[in-house]
Amino acid sequence: MAATREDWQKRLGPLYGGAVALVHSTPWRWPLELGDDARSPLWIVLLGIPVGLVAWAVAAIAHGAGLPTSLSAVLGLAALCMASAGLVERGLAECVDRWVRAGSATYASTIAAPGMISIPAALLLAFTVVVRAIAVLSVSPDHWMWLFVATAVLGRWAAAFLQALGDPIQQDTHARSLVAVPAPAWLVAAISGGALALAVLALGKIGVVAMALAAICVFGLGIATQRKDGGLNGAVVAAAAAIGELFVLLVATMH
Repeated sequence: MAATREDWQKRLGPLYGGAVALVHSTPWRWPLELGDDARSPLWIVLLGIPVGLVAWAVAAIAHGAGLPTSLSAVLGLAALCMASAGLVERGLAECVDRWVRAGSATYASTIAAPGMISIPAALLLAFTVVVRAIAVLSVSPDHWMWLFVATAVLGRWAAAFLQALGDPIQQDTHARSLVAVPAPAWLVAAISGGALALAVLALGKIGVVAMALAAICVFGLGIATQRKDGGLNGAVVAAAAAIGELFVLLVATMH
């Protein structure tokens, strides 16, 4: 007889929230429909650890197999994207598309074909991919593990931090995203404290700078979105994660 949701809740106990976040923020499956369950910001952030480890493992295996360091770094970044179901990249593109649509009467001319992202969004994604690749290449492969883990975790922290500042998001509960349920102030502080500790461990004291810069930019993103759209949405949350990841990688080049 197939296990019910209640059975899994009893089996996993406090880890059940992790299964919910796993289904909603990664491509990994769970043998149960969890579409109506709430997504905890704590688990959304914690899942950055296995996501980062998967990316590091791919890069390390490629590098150990004798592939060029540059190719190994790109493969690691690709694994980072796939392990998060492309949520950050797709959300960033959607966010840019919305802003282009709102600010340009000729938006239709920037679309290559129906269903395709706009040219500005494609250019921005290409630029971020290049910057991320250069940043990883500037770091010794011996430090890639901490770099990939910190990138994934702090990106997700930025998404959770933005949601802590704004109103709850009305999101399709069945869709994959980094959207989480509202968290009390103490939990947001605890998550931020853990993220800060990881940033310092991975990047040294300059990790504090990465988090501070990300927090400032995410705060500005939230204000701009509030003015443009009247509230937060899943795409903006993903854009916040992209900002967090980018600052970690940029600061890592100075470490």
